[in-house]
Amino acid sequence: MTNSILLTGGFGNLGGRFSAHLHNIGDAEITLATRRPRTAPPWAPKAEVRICDLVDLESLKRACQGIDTIFHFAALNDRQCLSDPITAHQTNVIGTANLINAAISCGVRHIVYMSTIHVYGAPLIGHIDESCPTKPSHPYGLTHLEAETVIRERSTEISSTIIRSGNGFGLPMTADVDIWHIIVNDLCVQAVRDKKLVLKSPSNTERNFITIQDICRALHFVGVESTCPSSSVTFNLGSIQSRTLREMSELVAEQSLQVLGSRPEIVETVERSVSETKLDFDSTALRSRGFSTQEDFEVEIEGILKLVKKTYVEK
Repeated sequence: MTNSILLTGGFGNLGGRFSAHLHNIGDAEITLATRRPRTAPPWAPKAEVRICDLVDLESLKRACQGIDTIFHFAALNDRQCLSDPITAHQTNVIGTANLINAAISCGVRHIVYMSTIHVYGAPLIGHIDESCPTKPSHPYGLTHLEAETVIRERSTEISSTIIRSGNGFGLPMTADVDIWHIIVNDLCVQAVRDKKLVLKSPSNTERNFITIQDICRALHFVGVESTCPSSSVTFNLGSIQSRTLREMSELVAEQSLQVLGSRPEIVETVERSVSETKLDFDSTALRSRGFSTQEDFEVEIEGILKLVKKTYVEK
């Protein structure tokens, strides 16, 4: 039986990529949730579009009608959360509670929630698995952790899978999504616009970077391919190894040489950290279920650079 899937934030960065992923595989009926009238996007032309708002319970109930699985991506990003914590709580936490209420009332079987590594707090160093304490201080991590709690508390009424993702990066379906401030995407913009890569944090800082393609593959694995969990499960999702900001800059510089014909200079504006920077973001729990990352970093970076070049240079 075909799975009927609703994506909140269906036209956003991850929503766009995942809807394209689902369309290409062709094993699900796709519904995209949006706050304003839109037509189905070219990357998911058969998708149904439903208008709803996380603060409007009745609109959420209409969006959830006939849905088997929800992938919940709609949330304020890190910059928006920091600038407006009240709205962040209203959207990320209260909005999630509203969605859960609507989903349960409509008989939705499973919700997959996109959380973040930042629920573990800062600095992100050492070994981190799902049993580690959660201690966020930034409104982005705080509201995601609160949303996780909201979902788990209803686990007897709706199955849930919570994904705590590392630093996702990748090619958006359109250039107008608000994703250009994240480190890899920002470096690609710098490569095209400035012909140099300026690092504003210690270059030996490690982060666990993961491509959006791998995130989409993991979401499909837990939400479509796998058996629906009996209650609530939580998985870390990251690449096998973390990488330093310098290592990621080198990857962007090398792909810039291939795509743009020149290799940008890498400029370190702050001294390297003398404190511990090693990060072991443990995704063993998910891998033990049969999922593995492909980690095609070069392909993803190449795609970002080509889009930025088209947007900034070839217009």
